[in-house]
Amino acid sequence: MSGRKLLLINKFYHDKGPAGGVGRYLVQEEEDLKAAGWDVIPFAMNDADAAPSVWSRYFVKARDYSSPRFSGGALGDAMSLIWNREAASNLDALLKETRPDVAHLHNIYHHLSPSILPVLRRHGVPLVMTLHDLRLLCPAIHMLRDGEPCEECRGGRFHNAVRYSCVKDSRAASLLAAAETWHQRSRGLYEKSVDLFLCPSRFIRDKYISWGYPAAKLRHLPNFVDLDLWHPNHIQASGDRDAYLFFGRISTEKGLRTLLEAQALWEKGFASGEISEPPLRLLVAGTGPCEGNLRSGVTMHKLEKVEILGGLDRDGLREALARSRFSVLPSEWYENGPMAALEAFASGLPLVGTDIGGIPEMIEDGVNGILVPPCSPVQLMEGLIKAARLGPEAGAAARNYAENNASRVLHMATLQEILAETAG
Repeated sequence: MSGRKLLLINKFYHDKGPAGGVGRYLVQEEEDLKAAGWDVIPFAMNDADAAPSVWSRYFVKARDYSSPRFSGGALGDAMSLIWNREAASNLDALLKETRPDVAHLHNIYHHLSPSILPVLRRHGVPLVMTLHDLRLLCPAIHMLRDGEPCEECRGGRFHNAVRYSCVKDSRAASLLAAAETWHQRSRGLYEKSVDLFLCPSRFIRDKYISWGYPAAKLRHLPNFVDLDLWHPNHIQASGDRDAYLFFGRISTEKGLRTLLEAQALWEKGFASGEISEPPLRLLVAGTGPCEGNLRSGVTMHKLEKVEILGGLDRDGLREALARSRFSVLPSEWYENGPMAALEAFASGLPLVGTDIGGIPEMIEDGVNGILVPPCSPVQLMEGLIKAARLGPEAGAAARNYAENNASRVLHMATLQEILAETAG
C-alpha cells in the first residue's frame, strides 16, 4: 500500500466531546493506515480541539449550530449548513496540491456539507463513506418521536420533522434540518457521488435500501474494538462484582428513563419479597443533555442502588467495568453498531440490550447477553435479573464474539482492501 494517498474527511479532526465514537474511529483509522504506509491527508473543521496537521490551513471555519436563528450572521451560518462554499473552495485548493487516490468520508453534514461532493467528483477522486447514523435519511438523525421510532419522513416528506419539531424541540432548527435533508435527497447528492457506502450494521444497510439507496453501493463492514486495549486482564475485579454498568451518552434515545424504572421495580420488588434476586447496583457513566433528568429520576424513584459516575477516562471506565457483572444498553432508537457494546464484550462482560436496530445482531440471547424489548421497564427488569444469574461462560462468550467479529486488525485490513479497490 506504500505511496497511496488517502483523503480522510470528517467534520471533527479529534476524538473529544461531540466527536464521540466517530472521532475515536477516525483517530484509530489514521494511526493504522499511516502504519500500513498510507499518506493520510485530513480535511475537517478548524475547531478548538482539532489535532495539529500540516494541512490545517485548509480546514473550515468552526460554526455553532446548537441554536439556529434566522438573523444577522446566523443566517449565513444556516445557509452554510446546507451548502458550505468555504468548504468547497478550501477542498478544491487542497485537492490541487495533494491529488489523493481515494477519499474516506465520515460525518460531513452540517459543518462541511455536501458542497464538497461535486468538488471531489470534479477532481476524479473515488469516494467511500461510512454511514455512522441515519442523518442522510432523517433530519433529526435518530428517527425517534415521542419515545418511539418514527419514519414519517420516508419518501421525502421532511415537512413532518417541522410539524413535530423533531430537532431540539424547535420549529426553526427542524426547518433548517429538513431543508438540508430535502436538498441533498432531492438532488441525489450522496447517492450519485459516493462509490461505496460502508454500513456498521446490517440493519443500517437494510434501512438505507428501504429508503431508496442503491443496494449495490451499500456494504456491511462491522465496527471494531481494540482487543488489546479492552481486555479482561485489564479489569480484574478486586472483590465481588455487585453492580452492572451503563456507559455512553446521557440522552433520551438511550432509554435511561426506562432503565431507572426497571431498577426501581427490582429494588421495590426485592424489598417487598416479590423478587428473590437481590438488586445489583446500577452504575451510570457518561455525560449528555439529560444528566439533570437522570438525577431527578433517581430522586423521584427513591433509588438506593444507583451511582452516577459522570464522564470517565479509560482507567475510570475500566474500574467501573471491574465492579460490574454485565453492561446494559437499553436504547429506544435505531442503534447502529454501538461501540459501548463492543468495548463491554471485549472486556469480558455480557450485555443486556434492547431488540432494536443493530443491537440484536450482536447478542446471542442467553449466551453472551440478554435481549429484551425496548421501552418496557418490566421486561428490562426481568432481563437484568437473568443477566445477574449468568455464569462466567457468558463473559467468555462475550470476549469470543469480540475476537471473532470486531477485531481492529481485521477491520483495518478489510478497510484498506476496500479503499485500494475503490481507488483502482
